[in-house]
Amino acid sequence: MSTTSQPLDDHTYCPATPGDSRSPCPALNALANHGYLPHDGRNLTAPQLVHAIREVYGLSLPFACILAYGGVARCGTKGKLNLHDLAAHNVVEHDGSLVHADAGKGEKYAPTNVDPVLLRQLLDTSSEDYLTLEDLTQAQVNRQASSPPLHTLQSVVSKGELDLILEVFGIPASVGASQSLISNEQVEDKLVVPKSFLEQWLGEERLPGGWHGPSHQTGLKELIAGVRSISKAERQERAQPAL
Repeated sequence: MSTTSQPLDDHTYCPATPGDSRSPCPALNALANHGYLPHDGRNLTAPQLVHAIREVYGLSLPFACILAYGGVARCGTKGKLNLHDLAAHNVVEHDGSLVHADAGKGEKYAPTNVDPVLLRQLLDTSSEDYLTLEDLTQAQVNRQASSPPLHTLQSVVSKGELDLILEVFGIPASVGASQSLISNEQVEDKLVVPKSFLEQWLGEERLPGGWHGPSHQTGLKELIAGVRSISKAERQERAQPAL
């Protein structure tokens, strides 16, 4: 059983225990594991979700409300949500996740545990210590090629999820380059995501050590621009000849 249904005031990382409710969304699972949401992940309200999402991930109020109220309306019951409710297959969750296996045939719920093989495939997309937008897009294209095709809305959602990784955990490429000992090269000042952040956030569902929060607020305007950039990178990736 869960040890607590209340947020942990000091936000110390505490992984899920038997009886805790968890979702296929690492962002929400990490919030519960750090006590920004009740650790058991149960009976969550939209205002609770909005507050935690904004506090930790820096989303604008309208964007956070769309995610929180939309998730509770689609997957919750009587205005409340258990995190595992979000695993209902093809409601909000979709196939082709970067680090989660697809739902089995006839299964009502998708897996919520991270697939270590898929996580390693993601990290191995680049030989550097970080992933660029192009790397993330390549990983997603490769992953979705082995899954059932997504319909239009699911495809947009998957691009939005990818953009949020970059918006929330991205650091300037010049910093990432210096960490990779290639600071003497010319590097565009765009965002890249350190692999160490992804290993912890995706693999352990914890907020990464050394991450000091997002560098900027992400709203609907930023999301739309990001989805467009990913769509362009995706078209370029799909146009590459097979090796």
